Amino acid sequence: ANRAGELLSDGTLTAKIKSKMALDDLVQARSIDVSTTERVVTLSGTVSSPAERERAVQLARETQGVTRVVDQLKVR
Repeated sequence: ANRAGELLSDGTLTAKIKSKMALDDLVQARSIDVSTTERVVTLSGTVSSPAERERAVQLARETQGVTRVVDQLKVR
């Protein structure tokens, strides 16, 4: 009984999140590292504002297949 979300690999999730960030005006995708392990996404790196941090976490959370987001972002 495979659920649709389980078909998405960690690499696919990472790529989806990175492309969402790249298209987002608020988020500087280049300064954020995205890694996914067993559908848990870890965001690390440096952002320029609390709003950018919040938006990056939101984009990751909203991605289908993601079970949890670990926020390790630092605000510069």
